[in-house]
Amino acid sequence: MDVFWFWFLILMLVVLVFAWPSWPYTYERWPYRYGGGYRYAAPLVAAGLALLVLLLFWLGMLAIAWPWAVAPVAPPPT
Repeated sequence: MDVFWFWFLILMLVVLVFAWPSWPYTYERWPYRYGGGYRYAAPLVAAGLALLVLLLFWLGMLAIAWPWAVAPVAPPPT
């Protein structure tokens, strides 16, 4: 499952970069012709999903690593 989320994140970042409205090949495509906020829908959704995946990775690492952290060991009595 980790591999899936990693490649999903990479795919969303690629979609974010290639769907940006200022690229020459996107000028005449459907959502980009109308102008306004529609032009930014595809890259912003991809960015939001990529941020969500990163947030879930971070929360997963926090949930796994933090509760299982080793408690400080007291020095042996002398």
